Amino acid sequence: NHLAYIAVESNKLFVVVNGKEEKLYDGLGLPIFSPDSKRLAYPAIIGSKAFAVIDGKEEKQYDKVVDLTFSPDSTHLAYAAVKDKRWFVVLDGKEEKQYDGAVSLIFSPDNNRLAYGAFLGKMWFVVTNSEEGKQYDGIMEKSLVFSPDSKRLAFASVASNRWFVVVDGEEGNKYDAIGGGSLIFSPDSKRLAYGAKLGNKWFVVVDGKEGKQYDELFPPIFSSDSNHLAYIAVESNKLFVVVN
Repeated sequence: NHLAYIAVESNKLFVVVNGKEEKLYDGLGLPIFSPDSKRLAYPAIIGSKAFAVIDGKEEKQYDKVVDLTFSPDSTHLAYAAVKDKRWFVVLDGKEEKQYDGAVSLIFSPDNNRLAYGAFLGKMWFVVTNSEEGKQYDGIMEKSLVFSPDSKRLAFASVASNRWFVVVDGEEGNKYDAIGGGSLIFSPDSKRLAYGAKLGNKWFVVVDGKEGKQYDELFPPIFSSDSNHLAYIAVESNKLFVVVN
C-alpha cells in the first residue's frame, strides 16, 4: 500500500513517500520499509556526516551508516555505524561495543536476538546479544542464519584457509569453500543443510553428512514437513534436480 523512492532535484537528494517529499540531503541510501509496512528508514548524508532517518526523525550523526535492519516484528531497528574509524552496531538508538569492523546484521525470528560479524585486528567473530563468540580468520558475509525457532545459529567461517560451518558453537568438517547463501535450517529447526566444495567438486552437507559430488550446485531447500531436501545440481553442463 506504500511506495517510496529517491529523487534528485538541483543536486539534492530526497525520499518521496506516497507522493510526499521528505527533507533534502547531500546523499541517501535506499529506503526500507519495516515488515509491517508502518515504518520507513534510510541512511542520509549532510556534508561529511551520516545518520539514519527513522520514521522521519534524524538519529545521531556518524562518519558512516550502513546495513539498516528491522526486526521481524518491526519494533527494533539496528544498523552499523563508523566514528573515528571505529565500527559499532546501533540498536534502537543505543551504541554497542566498538570494533574494527561489523557486517551482516540479522535478527532472530522471535525478535529477541541480534547477531552480526565483527573483527578486532585480524580476527573475526560473531556477536550475539553483545556476547562475542570464538575468533576465526574470517566470517562469510551474509552467511549468518537463525533457525525458525530462534534457538540455533549457524554461519560459515574460515581458519587456516579452510572453510567450515559453525552451528550452535560447534565446528563442522573443513572444506575448500562453502556455498554463499546456501545455509538453511529445516522448518522444524532440527536439520541444517549447505553446499560445500572439495577440489573442483561441490556437494550438499545435510545433518553433517556429505552427499554426492557434482560440478556445481544451487542452494538446497527443505520441504515444509522437514523430511525432504531438494536442490539443483550440474554435471557435464546438464542440470537436474536431486531429491533426498
